[in-house]
Amino acid sequence: MLKKILIILGIVFVVLLAAAFILPVVFKDDIKAAIDKELAKSVNADVVFDADNFSLTLFRNFPNITVEMRDFGVINREPFAGEVLFATERLEVEVNLKDVLFGDQLRLKGITLVSPLINIKVLEDGRANYDIAIASEEQEETTEESGDFSFGIDHWQVIDADITYDDRSLPFLLSLKSVNHSGSGDFTQDVFDLKTTTTADTVTVKYDGVEYLTNKRAAIDAIISISEEYTKYTFKENSAKVNDFAMSFDGWFKMNENDYGMDISFNSPENTFKSLLSLVPGMYSESFTNIKTDGELQFAGFVKGTYSETQMPAFQVNLNVMEAMFQYPDLPTPVSNINLNMLVDNKDGNIDNTVIDVKKFHMDFGSNPFDARALISKLYPTEVDANVNAKLNLAELSKMFPVEGLEMRGNYAIDLTAKGVYDSLKKTIPSINAIMSLANGYVKTSEFPLPLQDLKFNSSVKNTSGRMAETFIAVNDFSMVMDGEKFSADMLIQNLEDITWDVKANGGIDLEKITKIFPVEGMTLAGKVKADLQTKGKMSDLEAERYEKLPTSGSASLREFKYTSTDLPYVVTLAQADMSFDPRKIDLKQVTGTIGKSDFNLNGSVSNYMGYLFSPNQLLKGSMNFSSTLLDLNEFMAETEETTEATEPYGVIPVPENIDFLMKSSIATVKMMDFNITNAKGDIVVKDGVANLSGLSFNLLGGAFTVNGAYNTKDIQHPKYDFALKIENMALAQAASAFSIVKNYAPVAGLMSGNFSTDFKLSGELLQDMMPNLKTVNGEGLVKVAQAALKESKLVSGITSLTKLDDSNEVTMKDVLMSASIKDGKLSVKPFNVKFGQYTTSVAGSTGIDGSINYSLKMDVPAGKMGAQLSSFVSQYTGGTSDPNAMIPVNIGLGGTFLDPKPQLLMTEQKQQAQQAVTSAVKQEAEKKATELVSGLLGTKSDTTKTDSTKTTDPKQKVVDDGVKTIQNLLKKKKGN
Repeated sequence: MLKKILIILGIVFVVLLAAAFILPVVFKDDIKAAIDKELAKSVNADVVFDADNFSLTLFRNFPNITVEMRDFGVINREPFAGEVLFATERLEVEVNLKDVLFGDQLRLKGITLVSPLINIKVLEDGRANYDIAIASEEQEETTEESGDFSFGIDHWQVIDADITYDDRSLPFLLSLKSVNHSGSGDFTQDVFDLKTTTTADTVTVKYDGVEYLTNKRAAIDAIISISEEYTKYTFKENSAKVNDFAMSFDGWFKMNENDYGMDISFNSPENTFKSLLSLVPGMYSESFTNIKTDGELQFAGFVKGTYSETQMPAFQVNLNVMEAMFQYPDLPTPVSNINLNMLVDNKDGNIDNTVIDVKKFHMDFGSNPFDARALISKLYPTEVDANVNAKLNLAELSKMFPVEGLEMRGNYAIDLTAKGVYDSLKKTIPSINAIMSLANGYVKTSEFPLPLQDLKFNSSVKNTSGRMAETFIAVNDFSMVMDGEKFSADMLIQNLEDITWDVKANGGIDLEKITKIFPVEGMTLAGKVKADLQTKGKMSDLEAERYEKLPTSGSASLREFKYTSTDLPYVVTLAQADMSFDPRKIDLKQVTGTIGKSDFNLNGSVSNYMGYLFSPNQLLKGSMNFSSTLLDLNEFMAETEETTEATEPYGVIPVPENIDFLMKSSIATVKMMDFNITNAKGDIVVKDGVANLSGLSFNLLGGAFTVNGAYNTKDIQHPKYDFALKIENMALAQAASAFSIVKNYAPVAGLMSGNFSTDFKLSGELLQDMMPNLKTVNGEGLVKVAQAALKESKLVSGITSLTKLDDSNEVTMKDVLMSASIKDGKLSVKPFNVKFGQYTTSVAGSTGIDGSINYSLKMDVPAGKMGAQLSSFVSQYTGGTSDPNAMIPVNIGLGGTFLDPKPQLLMTEQKQQAQQAVTSAVKQEAEKKATELVSGLLGTKSDTTKTDSTKTTDPKQKVVDDGVKTIQNLLKKKKGN
């Protein structure tokens, strides 16, 4: 029997052992699916874990079951979408197997978190990212009766955690880095002790924008009694340490339903002054242990009362430092005689009633005493009674608190007394009497070898009534010397309700040296400024734009100025600039310099400069004389969005909208796009984003130009132009090559030799590369061609092949004046004469922007010179007989495109003109025959081709004339029959 029992037990053990190995693997996916299903019902967040990183085993901590999850996390949804609430490299839970199978108590033996990230956030409206539970639709009312099941835990551990609590509703920030924590407690008991040990490498605490702890190291060991259903926490043995500053706590903290109750006291019975020093920013470093310190410290306080949304507990902090000192090991001079007696007291929880009383604060920086006292008896309105008195040798301070690369010298003194109430609503401040001075000042940094020397000033702040309007701030005798250049200034500011100033400045400043001392990223300045200026005024006048009440006067000069910036592709230099000021204007007497490749010389005046500086809607007005040997406008053109690898396109040149300038210009050479313009002179009026050109003359591509009109960039995406343009003696081919309007509307000009002149009006829109938008061009005017020729063109060869005329393969023009207009994408010309070889031809028609042409050509051709096709056509209407010298009008239509012209005879017009030519020839022949007949009868001869206005009435001749008329009438009747 015993043998059978042993066999059965063995079989059961083997089965259980196999199950321990097999079940977690076989049912792993089913377990994860079940977990995902339940999480989806109860959690409004994405819980991320991989089944392959989930394990359950009996063997790691037998007889405990160990559940392990790796790379586990919880990711928020809206309104914190994508933010990690919790993540951990490893989560491990130990559960007692016996409790799971047979007990009425689930007891966790241990929980371990490895490298967790805990990120708690609360928005200004109170929504928290940890509020992810989904309310159950089947919630039942709980009863006071509880089941037999209970929960317990033996120990827990957190390794290398990063924890952030960011509550913007307060606002409060707590950041803990590299936190290690362990604890234990019997949660099955109604009253039990919670034992914890916690360290954090860095702690940062920030409240309402002020950092109270910054990157401090913290450690806490505590035993806390938990009772009253986990709501009351009573401090037993405990200690807390921030850097080297240690505290202990006594009392209790209770979480009520709607508020928090507390009665906690704290002190530091074993602290030294050195431990307090460790809290000072920058002091707690690797060399802190070597700092020599001495002195006594007392620190104690309490927090007592109720905290809720509407109430604060009372609190008190006492800090006393007595006969303390500290000294860096490498420095000979200590900070000694440190005495501080400070009380922060709030008796009723009303934060406005907080009292801050610094009864005494004294220290000696070597031989430099510093004394201060302050009593703030109420936070709002703030009641102040304070004074500060110090005399400091800056050279001695530099040795006591060395800053690498900085050297200071000089004697600084301050004596300040303030007493009264600060109330921002009532505009009151404490009465103030402060005197400050600096003598023999010296500042030098390692970044710039030249020091500021002979620094000195005397200043005072006085207010005897407490009214902001009766405040006086004066800075007298300010001066400094840098590299031999002295600068001095005086300033008086009064009435803080309507700030009134009176500032005088005189001296020189080297801009390069200043910017090396106070560098500005992305910008370099050089140059020497000398100024003698005075300005007065009130802020109310400035805000109301009453600039005439802001007298500013003086003079200034600038030499060897140079400005470079990462935002500008070119360098700006000024060889010299002299100017004088008054309230109305600035007179620029002589300004010479360069902008990139361009040089300029400028003089004139600028008015309303105060309004322009301080108000965005004010106009800067002026009149300037501008001259230059080279003005390269390509450097100033705004960049376009599209660029190519080969070249960067030009962009629109913007015209400022808030300036009103008359610029009288004289420029030897202007570069704009691919053009070189020379001898440019004229007036340019810039106003409201429009540049108006008046009598602007210049030479371009061999021609002389005169331009009047406007260039408008109010709409920078669609800039416009409207010009009256005169050009004298410019080559036709160059015009077609350089100007897109000529190239597209009159492409034949590119094939012609010779010059032209024009008086033409043009308007339209520019593209972003500053080229005309050809579809928007409108214009009209006269074009004069002194002499020009066209050879070997498809236009000419087509007409020649049609007419078969000799010597017609060249078209010539001389002293031709044509009327032309551009509208709706077409250039139209009224009739004008050219010569095809020796034949005068009238030309009229149009050229389209698409290259289409539609012209008519009319010429008179001797009948004997016409080609066979044309002769055959004409003979159909002349009866086959014609005088070979008779001039036959020929009409030719020229269609198609410029590149593929289509010449043809205009048949209808040709028939009519051929008939008219025959009739005219017959009439002339009849008149000739009749004249010969009558003359024969009368024995006289008559030349009908000659007429003498001085001849007398000869009877014989009268007979002849009457005979001719008679025959003509007979012929007319015959023709009529």
